[in-house]
Amino acid sequence: SAQSNMADDLKAVLQKFAGTSQQEDDLEPEDKDVFLVSAQKCLEAGEAESEILLREVSNKANEVFIREVGWDLLPVVTPFLTAGKSPDIVQQHCRGILGMLAEVCKPKEFVLGILEKLEGLEDDEVFKALLPPLQRVLQRLTGKKGHCIGLTLTTLHSHLTEVPLPTKKKPQDPEDESWRQFGVDMKDKHVRRLLDMTEALVEFVKPFVQMAKKDSVKEAAMDKEEQKDLEILRKELVKFLTRLLKYPLVYLNLEEPQVKEVKDKEQDSERATDGAEAENVQEPQKNRCRLCAEANMSYIQALDPSFSRLLNLCDYYCPPDTRGRKRTKPEQKDKEQEGDHGEEQKEEDDAKEEAPLLGLCCFSYLLFVENMGIEKMPAVLSHEYLGAIHIVLICDVLKKPHRPVIHKGLELTRRLLGNLEPFSLSYELLELQPFAVLPESLIHVMVKCPTKSLRKLAHQQLTAYIDKFDWRGRYMLLRGLMEKTEGHAGVMGLVVGKVKDQIDACLQEDPPSEWFTGNRLSELLRKILHLPDGATTDLLDNRDWIVPTLNLLRYLVIKDKPDQNQTGIWTDWPGVEKGFLRQLRTGVNLSKSHFMEELNKTKLKQKNAKKPQEMQVSIEVAGDKMPDMPFEQQIMVLESSMQMFSVIESLLGRITEITETYRTGEKPMGKIYKRETDWKCSDFHAEEDDPDAVYMTCPCCGEKTKMPKGFEPPKPGEELKQFDIELGPPDDFDYL
Repeated sequence: SAQSNMADDLKAVLQKFAGTSQQEDDLEPEDKDVFLVSAQKCLEAGEAESEILLREVSNKANEVFIREVGWDLLPVVTPFLTAGKSPDIVQQHCRGILGMLAEVCKPKEFVLGILEKLEGLEDDEVFKALLPPLQRVLQRLTGKKGHCIGLTLTTLHSHLTEVPLPTKKKPQDPEDESWRQFGVDMKDKHVRRLLDMTEALVEFVKPFVQMAKKDSVKEAAMDKEEQKDLEILRKELVKFLTRLLKYPLVYLNLEEPQVKEVKDKEQDSERATDGAEAENVQEPQKNRCRLCAEANMSYIQALDPSFSRLLNLCDYYCPPDTRGRKRTKPEQKDKEQEGDHGEEQKEEDDAKEEAPLLGLCCFSYLLFVENMGIEKMPAVLSHEYLGAIHIVLICDVLKKPHRPVIHKGLELTRRLLGNLEPFSLSYELLELQPFAVLPESLIHVMVKCPTKSLRKLAHQQLTAYIDKFDWRGRYMLLRGLMEKTEGHAGVMGLVVGKVKDQIDACLQEDPPSEWFTGNRLSELLRKILHLPDGATTDLLDNRDWIVPTLNLLRYLVIKDKPDQNQTGIWTDWPGVEKGFLRQLRTGVNLSKSHFMEELNKTKLKQKNAKKPQEMQVSIEVAGDKMPDMPFEQQIMVLESSMQMFSVIESLLGRITEITETYRTGEKPMGKIYKRETDWKCSDFHAEEDDPDAVYMTCPCCGEKTKMPKGFEPPKPGEELKQFDIELGPPDDFDYL
C-alpha cells in the first residue's frame, strides 16, 4: 500500500504538469519536493518501483517537468549507483534515468551538476556510471563548447590522479625485472583500477575527438568564431590526452609484446626423422595499457596529423638557442624586446601548462621508440633538431625514481642518438646547460638505479652521447664530469676509462687531435693522477679509480713510445713517477703491512677463542658500528683486500717494467723462483732503497726484498712464481 502511494504521488505530480510548458519559476516548491521524495522512495523500494520512475522520466509528456527538476533529481539518483547499496536492476534503472536526464536537461546546468558530484568522489563504479550521461550532455552543448569540455576533462583527470600507482619495494636483486609487469600484471589492484579508469576516459573522449579532428571542408564552412572555438577544443583535447600520457601511462609498461615461438610437442615421428621441426607462432596478446596508448596516439594524430603541435611544445622546453623558431633581427631587437618578451613568456607558460613534460616524453617515446604514427612525422625535421628539442625532457625523466619512466627516457635517448653520426655535434652546444647536464643524468641512473639492465643501458647511452661530439666537445664533457663527480670513486673510474677510449681513438687519427694529446691531455692527467691524501690515501675506498688509472698509464707507455711521444706522456713522466706512482707504491706497502697485521691478529683471536660468543668481532665503517662478523668472514674480507693490493702492485710492476726497458734498453728481471733454501727472507729485507739493486716482493711475508747475488734458477720440478718490480727510475732521468 505504501509503495502504491509512492507511485501515485509521483504520477500525480507529473500528471499536473504533463504536456505543459511550465518554467521553473512556475513550479510550486511543494510539488518539486513531493516528486523528489517520491523518486527516492521508489528507488529505495526496489526494482518494480524504480522501473516506474524510469518509465515516467522517459515519458515524452513529462519532458518539461523533468527538465526543470533534473538538477535536483541528479543527487537523488547518484547514491544508488554505489555497488552493494541497491540491486543490480535498480542500478541499471538509475543509469537509464541519468541517460534520460542528459537528453532533456539544460546542458550547461546538468554538466555542472555532474561535475559537482564528481568532486571528491571515491567510488570508481559511480564515476564510470556518470561518464556516459556526461558525454551525452556535452555533445548537446551549442555555441562555444571548447572551454566547457576542457573544464570537464580537467576534472575527470584529477579524479584519475587520485588512484595510486602500483607499489613495489626497492629490489635487492640487481637482476630484478618486476617493473616490466607494471600494467601487465592484473593481480595488482592499483593496476586494475588505473586501467579501468583510463579505458573509461579514453572511450569518453572519443566522440569529441571525432568532433574536433582535422577536416578542411568542414572548417571552410565555419565562421571565425566557430573556427576559434574548434581550435580551443583541439587544444583542450590535446592537453587532456597528454595528461593521460603523464599519468598513468608513462608509469606503465607500453612495450610491444614479443612473438614467442612455441615448438609443437606432439611432432609426428616421420617429421622428426626428416629433421623438420613444427613450430607454432603464438600471436602475442597486447596488454591493456598498450591498447590505451595506441588509442591515445591515434586521437592525437586525428587532432594533429603531423604531430606538429606536440613537437613544437617539446621545443618550448629546450634552450632558446636551439629552437626552430625565427630569430629577431639585430636591428629589430631593441624595438621589439620589451613587448615581445612578455608575450613570448606568456606563450611559453601556456605551452608548458598545455603539455606537461612527462606527458611529452611519453608521447615521444611512443612515437620514436614504439613507432606509433612515426610515418606521419614530418620528414623535414633533422635528427639534430629532434635530439635538441628532447634534451630537457630526457634529463628530467632520468631523475625520476620510477623504473618504467627511466626506461622510457633511456630508450628515447638510444633512438635519438642512434640517428646521429659521430662528430655531428659541436662543442658549442655544451655551453647550453641541458647538453652538459645529460651525462650527469645518465650517471645518476648508473649510480642510483637498482636494476642492472637499466644501469647498463645508461652506460651505453653515455658512451654514445660522448661519441657524437667533436674532439673538443668530448674533452669538455670528460673534464666537466671529472670536476663534478670528484669524490665518487666508481664514477671517476668510469670517466678515466672513457678518457682512455678517447685517447685510443685520437691516436688512430692522422694527425691526432690536439684535445687528447700534449698540453690538453696533461691537464686531464693532472686531475686524474692525484692521490687525495698522498701515500696515506685509503686505497680500498679509491680502488675503483686507481685500477683504471693504472690501466690508462700502462696503455700510454705501451702505445706511445718515448721516441714518438705523441701524447706528451713522457714529457710529464718524471712528475707522474714522483707525484703519483711513488706515493702509490708507498701506500700499497703501508696498506699491506697494516692488513697483514690485522689478518694475523684475527687468525690468532680465532685460534684462541674458546666460547661461542668470543667467535664474534665488531667492525666500524665510517664511524658506524656494523653487525657482529664471524672470524671466518672477517678473514675472508681481509684476504680479499690483500688480493686487491696485489692487483695494484701487479699493475705498478708492469708499468715500471716497461719504463725500465725504455730506460736501459734491456728487459729487467721480473721473476723470482720460490723454492726451499737455506737462507731466510728476513736476511734480505731492505731498510733503505739501493738504486743499483732490484727489489722484489718476498713470497713468504710480502715485504720488499733485495735479491741475493748469485741467485740460481730452480731445478726441474721446482715451483716458480711471478713477482712484480717495485723499483722506479731515478729522479733526474729524462726520456726525451
